[in-house]
Amino acid sequence: MWMGNAGWVINLYGLIFCTDLDLHSPERVPLPKNVDIVEMARHIQFAFITHEHGDHFNRDTCRLLAEHSECRFVIPKNCAQQAADIGLPEHRVAVATPGMDYGLPGLNVRAVRAMHGHMGGSVYGGANPLDCGYIFERQGFRVYQPGDTLLLEEHLDLRGIDLAFVSPTEHNMHIEGAARFLSALAPRHIVPQHYDSYTVTDENAFWTQGFVDELYEQLPPELQARFVRAKQGKPSVIERK
Repeated sequence: MWMGNAGWVINLYGLIFCTDLDLHSPERVPLPKNVDIVEMARHIQFAFITHEHGDHFNRDTCRLLAEHSECRFVIPKNCAQQAADIGLPEHRVAVATPGMDYGLPGLNVRAVRAMHGHMGGSVYGGANPLDCGYIFERQGFRVYQPGDTLLLEEHLDLRGIDLAFVSPTEHNMHIEGAARFLSALAPRHIVPQHYDSYTVTDENAFWTQGFVDELYEQLPPELQARFVRAKQGKPSVIERK
């Protein structure tokens, strides 16, 4: 279920985990009223964070997860101090490093490097090479959450992804880079994210405005047929092909 931006609650063959949940930023578009975030939190077994920005590593949301669930947090090494500062229980925090594999109970995870962008395809001045995307695998089904990143060589070398999230914003792969990434990866399902989650202004459009339609038009017909547009707060069912 899409919770806005890069925030997802994923049920993968009965194992429930989330990525980059931001349920509390005052700038974000309100979630549908039917979403009970406390009840949802109780079912989450793992919470993955890709990088330190508040729309991905939201402190209030992580505190809620720590209080109302028994989930384990998986965070990049460069977020470890912030996790300690907000009081996440140390025994529930695991540190991820790009390129490493992790065998969690019921879930195999590989951390993939992410390099944060800015405007016009430039690298963000505060970009950290320890930021992570993640490949999740359970029962042979593989899901890729890239986090906030420009297109990197290692993205073009990935294979065997069943479901790939993609962020067609200026500060990520944008349109051309995202289309090249998806053409190389050829995932069985393509799900856009990082759009329609915050009020767009001239100052923040480079990260709040997603060019989803433009990306779709750049894809060949066989990839367009794999494009899935989720609705915030509503479950989306992805069937294995």
